[in-house]
Amino acid sequence: MSLLLILSAVLCAEGSNGVVRKYWVHSNNWNNPKNWDVSPDPCDPVILSDRGYDYSVLVTSRAHLNSLEFPSTGELMFGDRASITFSLSGLGPGQCSSPVSNTYTARQYSWGDPNNWYSPSRDPIFSTADSDRIPCWTDEVVFNESSVFNVLLDKSVEVGALKIGAEDLDTEDVRAYTLGSGRSQLQFINLAQLIVTGRTVCTNHQGCLCGNQLDCSSECPRRDCAKPIKSKGMCCHYCGAEVRFRPPAGFYLEKFKKSLGNFLKDKQLINDDISITVSLQEYELSTLNVLITVSDSITDGIEGAGYESSRIASKIHDYILDYDIVRSSDLFILQSHLPYKSEATESLKPNQTVAGGIQSWVLYVVLSVSFVLLIIIVVLLFKCSRRYRDNSNNQPHVRLDHGVLPRTLDRRFKPCVPALDQDIPTYEEVLMEDMLTRGIAPDQPRSQDTVLRSAPRRPGYAEIPTSDICDRARV
Repeated sequence: MSLLLILSAVLCAEGSNGVVRKYWVHSNNWNNPKNWDVSPDPCDPVILSDRGYDYSVLVTSRAHLNSLEFPSTGELMFGDRASITFSLSGLGPGQCSSPVSNTYTARQYSWGDPNNWYSPSRDPIFSTADSDRIPCWTDEVVFNESSVFNVLLDKSVEVGALKIGAEDLDTEDVRAYTLGSGRSQLQFINLAQLIVTGRTVCTNHQGCLCGNQLDCSSECPRRDCAKPIKSKGMCCHYCGAEVRFRPPAGFYLEKFKKSLGNFLKDKQLINDDISITVSLQEYELSTLNVLITVSDSITDGIEGAGYESSRIASKIHDYILDYDIVRSSDLFILQSHLPYKSEATESLKPNQTVAGGIQSWVLYVVLSVSFVLLIIIVVLLFKCSRRYRDNSNNQPHVRLDHGVLPRTLDRRFKPCVPALDQDIPTYEEVLMEDMLTRGIAPDQPRSQDTVLRSAPRRPGYAEIPTSDICDRARV
């Protein structure tokens, strides 16, 4: 009855304002079957176990007992119209022929254990990672008013809002509540610090870390696969695979989850035997990663558990690469089964973490360096061509009566004629003859050793470099 009341209250309280509410699932109520060795029987003597610490027990209905043994310390509370009757009247003869002692055990449950919380805010496609099942700093925490409980809270935690019954508490109210007397004093054990932030919505488009420490002290089930995986934010090993990547700038976690969910539905990769989680986890050097885990417990066939999950994880890996959601160097995959070849991945070893595809940052560096070198080459060529034009325009010229010598007589443009035939005049001989004819230089005999440096100059005429006019000496 109490469970139905809790669930109905949860469904009615869950609004559409984006607030995530998480409810404590345990209670020390008398009618909670988890607290009894066997189901209570009117013929059995009842023992309230001595746990070594104070605790409260809430009776919410009428109970008939043979006898009741109290612990050394504790508290027994009664709800409306609740009672305990120590009488065997109304029972027929022989119905209590062999009474057996029945023990009631009040247990303490850790705040950080994900098995102790329930949230109706469930995604229709994705499961919730263990790190996100406990109350986070933006969540609203609710304790049922018609229950008593023992919460072990030995580490400081932050929550967005806290409600015990119909009462909303802030940080100061929580401190006053736990320091009170009676029932309120026994609710929280070893209370370190419970901070109520008042913020119940995550405003970061990349997502928010939970911010509270996970308690993985509960026993984990045995996994039927060769190499189970232990992922960040998960308490137990599992059979399957994980895919993780560093979210780039402008990444929206909720949009990615919606897009990935549509992909999984279109490819018909979702069924009740596959559990897929998407969460934000913190790795070394405070690096945030989006972690996707895929697990299953399918043991039919020769492959064993985790085979189907590894196949789905490979398709998720390819989907992220194909749609350019993140750079390939920031994408990693880890599988408990033999990995599968795909369009973007090669054959890997089990439990091997790999980066998908070519290291894109190396390609970016090579392209950047090549572009810079190209710019440098273009600038150098422009400067050289400009200098060449300037040098060509500033070269001295020899002015003859019939015009200007069309090209300077340097080593690049000197007209050398092989002197194999003495009857063929060289360029300097033709020039000298023309100068003598026009009276530019004194008449000198034509000789190979004649030097023109002593020729008279007219104002405005440059000296003609006849000594280096040809590379080869005439024969």
